Amino acid sequence: MRARRSCRRAWLLAAFVGCGAAHADSLPWQIWDSPDVLARLDANDIVVETSSRCPGGCRYDRSNPGAENAIDNPHPLRWLYADGGEVVLLDENGPGALTRLWLTTGFGTSSCIDPATRIRFYVDGAIVPTLDVALAQLFDGSTAPFTPPLVADRAQSSGGYVSHMPIAYAQSLRVALTNAQGMGNPCSADGRRLLWYQFQHHRVAPGASIASFDGTSDESAWRAFLEHAGDDPWNGLLAPINTTTTLAANASETFDARSGSGWLRGIRLHLPRAAYSAVSLRVRIDGDVAFDMPLADFFATAADAQRPARGVLAGEDASGWLYAWFPMPFATSASVELHADASLLSPVAVDASLVFDNVAVPAQAGRFNASLADDCVASGSFVFDDVRGAGKIVGVAARYHADGVANLGYLEGDERAFVDDASAPAWYGTGVEDFFSGGFYFDHGAFAGPLSGATRVDADGSGVTAAYRLMLADALPYAGALRLTQEAGFSSAQPVAACARRVVYAYRQTKPLQIAYDAFEIGDAAATAAHDHVAAADAQCQSLSAAFEGEPALSRNALACAGTSGAIHFSFHVGDWSPPLRLRRTFDAGMGSPGVVAGSAGARIFVNGVLAGSFAPVASNPVRRWQQQDAPLNVLAGSGTLDIDIVPDVSAHAPLFGESRWELRGGWKDDIFVDGFDGIGRSARHFR
Repeated sequence: MRARRSCRRAWLLAAFVGCGAAHADSLPWQIWDSPDVLARLDANDIVVETSSRCPGGCRYDRSNPGAENAIDNPHPLRWLYADGGEVVLLDENGPGALTRLWLTTGFGTSSCIDPATRIRFYVDGAIVPTLDVALAQLFDGSTAPFTPPLVADRAQSSGGYVSHMPIAYAQSLRVALTNAQGMGNPCSADGRRLLWYQFQHHRVAPGASIASFDGTSDESAWRAFLEHAGDDPWNGLLAPINTTTTLAANASETFDARSGSGWLRGIRLHLPRAAYSAVSLRVRIDGDVAFDMPLADFFATAADAQRPARGVLAGEDASGWLYAWFPMPFATSASVELHADASLLSPVAVDASLVFDNVAVPAQAGRFNASLADDCVASGSFVFDDVRGAGKIVGVAARYHADGVANLGYLEGDERAFVDDASAPAWYGTGVEDFFSGGFYFDHGAFAGPLSGATRVDADGSGVTAAYRLMLADALPYAGALRLTQEAGFSSAQPVAACARRVVYAYRQTKPLQIAYDAFEIGDAAATAAHDHVAAADAQCQSLSAAFEGEPALSRNALACAGTSGAIHFSFHVGDWSPPLRLRRTFDAGMGSPGVVAGSAGARIFVNGVLAGSFAPVASNPVRRWQQQDAPLNVLAGSGTLDIDIVPDVSAHAPLFGESRWELRGGWKDDIFVDGFDGIGRSARHFR
């Protein structure tokens, strides 16, 4: 780590020679290494949210046994599976990292964590836990390296418990709890143990060089990064360009315009907070508007803020300076402009400080973009992002309120992220305040942390809730397309008319990093023959009419097979392929029993006889049975046939492995669109 930090420092001093390899080798979540890691787009990186979401069809209660009748909450357990005295929340095969762990506990209000509940991390197949600690001690600062600013408890995070301590693993990670269900909880009035959770974790292809968490590993550079609030967290030591001006209504001021290649590294502005909504910041990158929105939105701090945002990359510092340290690469030009609308009552003095860097922009860097949307819905969902191309979301800021009613239920909505044209969400959350790392409607009031905060909290449903989250080590990447929504209200059956004004911070490019090469349904005899498909020896098949997770529910009627032993074989004859490759499986997850027996076992993926990837076990969902998984593959560029063998890792807690459809995705190939055909029937015009 010492060599990496010194190389990072050299980057920031513009002595780039000799350090490029270190940045190229930085893992996707190690954004603290240098600004170019945050901006880098990587199709080998998959970030999944595993949560205590409702399996589908039940009401809001996503607890263990809760207050609802069984008919309203037929599947109360939210674990992946039970194994002896443990309940398992996460069981990942292959390399990756758990980069955000959030939970809350209580019923109606947040409570302390039962001191008898313990959390165990099993890294790289260890039989004995790599770390075994009381769950409460993971967040209270008493257990190194789980100490501030990497962790926060419910008082600091307004009802939530959150850890941003990366748990990296080269081979596997299993996270389990003991004493997590049933009665005997002294923190609960009636003794019940109730728990909601979210994990954001990366999946990368085999072959990545990862130093696994050993129970004591401390990412000191990440810790130092998060301790900044207002100044450059990468310690760039770059000379600012300072300007002072007076801005009147309907007037504009250009602070700087650059030509050539480089980075806009920092923006700092000082003016009265009362003017934040009337003054907008416009940044152009390579001739296009990267963003143009009021300061109150971009810096997540409105005039009515109870606590100003104090994020590590955006907010308002203790001296009243707005700041943004999102690195913004440009190839040909960049400009920064302020303009005031007619609502500005009188001219205001503005101090501005800009930071540029002429360090070369890597080819893998996306262009920074921030988008603003503001609308109301009576039911359904808010659309946060709906794009094609490639990119990653690195932050969200939003203001919510009920529309025409006084109802805090507008904070119940789950976020859902559909990545790369998947039919099932890769992220499926547990509520608005949970997404922003709080809990129970932010029941400890406004807070402002380096990665999340609530700048205004609504007490009774008649006001406004404003919150922000910077998704840096837990960004939401996409290689071909992304649709991110958040439902309005408890569920589709219990909507709450609501409004949301939201900002999405992202890095993007218009060209996808991956496209669909080929796919086949196992119920299509001609297709299975063409793909040399051989099912598991004991596979049982049935025609299944069911739905995917998500709202509105997407129905599918197809053949689903599952077996308890034996490998599955098939081939893709793609002529030539370009990495990175990704294998998508569509299957029936309705087997097993929610919280007790998984709906599908994990599996190892062999390509041309070599271990190239893996699937993780999947929770059972007997209500929304169709599920999908994407696995990154470690396969070099080549041509000819890809012979694939799927070897399930069945066990007592995950006895079945299912299949219904297989899809191969890979790097961009210009010739795949020569005849307007991309392998599964989508035309080139979809990849705008």
